[in-house]
Amino acid sequence: MSKICDYMSKPVLATSPDTFACDAIDKMFENNVSALLVKQNGECIGIFTKTDWMHLVLSEQCDPRSRIKVSAIMVAPIVTVDKKETLARASILFEDNNIRHIAVTEGGEIVGMLSVNDLERYYHQLHEKDYTALSGI
Repeated sequence: MSKICDYMSKPVLATSPDTFACDAIDKMFENNVSALLVKQNGECIGIFTKTDWMHLVLSEQCDPRSRIKVSAIMVAPIVTVDKKETLARASILFEDNNIRHIAVTEGGEIVGMLSVNDLERYYHQLHEKDYTALSGI
């Protein structure tokens, strides 16, 4: 069974709770990521995602460049999983918590991020191998 460490993204990018959401979104686009950990005094206190930001903008019809701080949108506490766990375990965590990002840990420290997109990539590769095996019959 494939492990989370084989599909997680690293390094993990972070922002502060006092960062304006629009600036955090810019950082995500510049780095091609969809989530940032929110850290205060070196401690992870939440997660800020493009999805959460988009829901706020669309539901409240607020200006995307407004001066809303990350702390007003972030989700806390974050869900974590050890990097040696299976992707099946991650799939359960995504579904049970209705989330799209999980912080990956090793020895209690965050070492990566796993997203639903990473999980989809795994399942796509898995089914592609199955298809290739079946097409050779």
